[in-house]
Amino acid sequence: MLYYRKFLIHGLTLALLMLCLLACSAGNTSSAMATPTPSNAIPTATPTPHQASLLPFTLPTKCQPPSPISTKLPEVRGATPNAELWALLFPTNGLPIKAKQEIKIVWRMTGSGDIHLRAYNPDGKSVSPVWGPEEHGGSSWNRPGAEWGTGFNFPTPGCWNVHVERTNVSGDVWFNVV
Repeated sequence: MLYYRKFLIHGLTLALLMLCLLACSAGNTSSAMATPTPSNAIPTATPTPHQASLLPFTLPTKCQPPSPISTKLPEVRGATPNAELWALLFPTNGLPIKAKQEIKIVWRMTGSGDIHLRAYNPDGKSVSPVWGPEEHGGSSWNRPGAEWGTGFNFPTPGCWNVHVERTNVSGDVWFNVV
């Protein structure tokens, strides 16, 4: 009987210790537990709460932040809750993007259906692409989704939000145009 009692006490102690350890580790959100970000990762464009609350057709008064442009390729990852959206820039006169100059932008977006694009500035002015979207059969640009080419001419400097939609997904890219 004494042996059974010691076994029961040690078993209960061990069970309580394990419960305490589980409870302590369940709330642990330290960076050691987080998934590391690869060093070659492209920064994602995350709209400010102000921008997110106003989308898709009421725009922010400031471009904070514009979507980051990668240094390896002039590409931008768009902000979208339910897809992947990428823009590859082909500026004829270098970056930053300049007002009143056409820029070719190749888009890749997951989802289904045709793509629709429109750019908006904070004052509510909007422009459609000057050409496109033209569906591309393929390319060497390795990003997910179907690919289209467009030409945009932003008429004024400022923050321009290009809103992109397919049948079941949508997203946004913000460009600071000078």
